[in-house]
Amino acid sequence: MSRTSHYGLLLFLILILCVFFAGCSSQNTTTTTKTVTTTQAGPEYTAGDIVTNTASSATWLIVSYDSSTDQYERALLVKNSDGSWGRVTTTTDEFPRAEMEKLYPVKLSHVSATSVTVATPTIPTTVVTTLSGSGPAITAISPTSGATGTSASITITGTNFQNGATASLVQPGHLPVQATSTSVSSTQITGTFDLSNLAAGMTNVEVTNPDSQSTTLQNAFTIGAASPVISSFSPTSADLGATSVAFSITGQNLADTWAITLVSSDGSQQVPCASLSTPTSTGVTCVLSIPDSITTGAYTVKVMTSDDTSGTSTSTFAINNATS
Repeated sequence: MSRTSHYGLLLFLILILCVFFAGCSSQNTTTTTKTVTTTQAGPEYTAGDIVTNTASSATWLIVSYDSSTDQYERALLVKNSDGSWGRVTTTTDEFPRAEMEKLYPVKLSHVSATSVTVATPTIPTTVVTTLSGSGPAITAISPTSGATGTSASITITGTNFQNGATASLVQPGHLPVQATSTSVSSTQITGTFDLSNLAAGMTNVEVTNPDSQSTTLQNAFTIGAASPVISSFSPTSADLGATSVAFSITGQNLADTWAITLVSSDGSQQVPCASLSTPTSTGVTCVLSIPDSITTGAYTVKVMTSDDTSGTSTSTFAINNATS
């Protein structure tokens, strides 16, 4: 091949290469970016839903939902007496949607949010009692004392007692004891009181009329230890000048006996009994010596206890002349 032909072929190849590279450089390079779309779940509740939790610690009304803040507007509810729902106040608050749905997942009902108004509390009807006339007043009672563990018939004197009035003994720390078997007039109430559930000490006396007016006489009745009771004694007589007469008494509440005395009918003469045995609740013995100087006749037997309660026999002991 001639030199001219060689140069021509070389020039042709160069031209082809230039066209190829020019075409590559003119192409546009494009980068494609994939867009990832994240979709947030919509609100679970709508306006008017009533929601709570399994513990029923609170019940809420969903008033609205704000998508820009992702918060619910809510109002606290209470149950009305007729079973309907009512708002506690007119105010509402904003609460994050996710937390609201997590904390209060139980949907109770759906209502019109605007129909739920503030609950109206039920106010009980006040019953007005019209008092009739003046209230009762206590002026005196009789007796003024009784023994622990017994019953006492007490007469209460006063004014303005109504038919159906009740009388009670009232002592702090104990249930009131109401009288039974009562008779009532406008000025007097008589009834029987069981003292077994009251303590020794002072007790108030209270009278209440059917119209609820009442009066109290403070510390009016005294409850003490049970009084001794003499059922029988032996012997039942002795002569003037008799000495070392063994004398025995039987009865009740005698355990605290400290003195036994024979007392004349007019109370002017007494014969003490000496050398008391250790008493029991039902018996005690002592030794009588009858002086020659005292008057003959009927004497009652009196027992005294250490707390100054006493019991007197219903029958009498006869002191006779030594020659009779």
